[in-house]
Amino acid sequence: MPQPVAAGAGRCLDAAGLPRVARVVGPGGEAVYVSVVEARDGAPTSVSPLAPADTPLAEVFERASGPIGLDAEVWRIGEGERRDRVCAPVSVPQKTLHDESAVIVAAGLNYAAHADEAGGGDVFLFPKPVEPSAPYGFVAPPDGVVLLDYEVELAYVLLEAIDLSNRPSLDHFLANAAFFVANDITDREALLRRIGLAPPGTGFVEAKGQPNFLPAGPWMVRGSELFEALERCGETGLGIRLAVDEGDGFVERQSATTAAMIVKPIDLLEKIATQIQSEGLRTHMPFETRDETRHYPFAVQSSPQSPPMLPAGTIVVTGTPEGVAMQAPDILGVTWRGLLRLRGPIDQFRLEQVARAKSAEPGGYLAPGDRVRASIDGLGAQEFDIHPPGTPIQQDPCGE
Repeated sequence: MPQPVAAGAGRCLDAAGLPRVARVVGPGGEAVYVSVVEARDGAPTSVSPLAPADTPLAEVFERASGPIGLDAEVWRIGEGERRDRVCAPVSVPQKTLHDESAVIVAAGLNYAAHADEAGGGDVFLFPKPVEPSAPYGFVAPPDGVVLLDYEVELAYVLLEAIDLSNRPSLDHFLANAAFFVANDITDREALLRRIGLAPPGTGFVEAKGQPNFLPAGPWMVRGSELFEALERCGETGLGIRLAVDEGDGFVERQSATTAAMIVKPIDLLEKIATQIQSEGLRTHMPFETRDETRHYPFAVQSSPQSPPMLPAGTIVVTGTPEGVAMQAPDILGVTWRGLLRLRGPIDQFRLEQVARAKSAEPGGYLAPGDRVRASIDGLGAQEFDIHPPGTPIQQDPCGE
């Protein structure tokens, strides 16, 4: 079980008055960037408009850095309004990912304890080609998905483009990146169908790139302000937690601190650059649809001669701590059980996990009716229900 993380940093950051930027539906139905004036239990309750939702993020954060005037307009968001009014804090439309004019890159095995529970391995990267979805409401997996897993993660969005051949200093990076809560929802069976005995395998993009598989928010904080405040609080990492309510109240599944991250957020930029230099612009992990097989890129490159770029709006998801539903198998045991049934060990393990999920074992995979709450110190909390596979996915309230 994960070890509980003290809440001191969270209380300190909540009291620090950090400029918090969210994206909401305004009273007139328009999508608007706002400053979060007040929050309760990690959810925005009062917000003040900053800029239309098509405003460049760098400009939005410049506006957010100023004080909120006494005569500023304030909108209230009731608990019952969150699903319909609070959007993913940053927009990366699915079309831009499909057109490869935008990228979302995620890290795997970036916490040692999670690497251990997954069976070992080094930090690796994969594209996650799915647009961010709202932090409240529901997640509905595609038809047939049984092994639905959660992964609370610290994510950041770039406020300016980065040339991967000329990476920024730490101070410049933190001033031009905004951090938020993300949930790297995963179909573990899609991963297991491709994985070999040695991770990471090739199934991660398909397993993690389904619609609705990236709940994000509720708000963002500029990196320089977030980590300066964290240092003033006397802490080296942000508490990161996830709990699941299976019907009898929330039970914590993940609890760690971002100080345990192996590759730090800025160093993931170097890892992306190194990955491209050694293996090329595109992942070897396929994403298959009925019409085509795609190999998504790790960056945007306008021509073979131009350097790979991470455009403004790029999201990097930094990895999850221990406590996910799928744990590595006892290889000897699963191999023996598979031999008895004329199956390979991975196929045997997959079928055992499906049986485990269908038995509704407490503390296991997510099932319809479960409620998930994920939070990070200073960045609020997202909370959503799990709906049956095949349910039409929830559209982001700020979507077109």
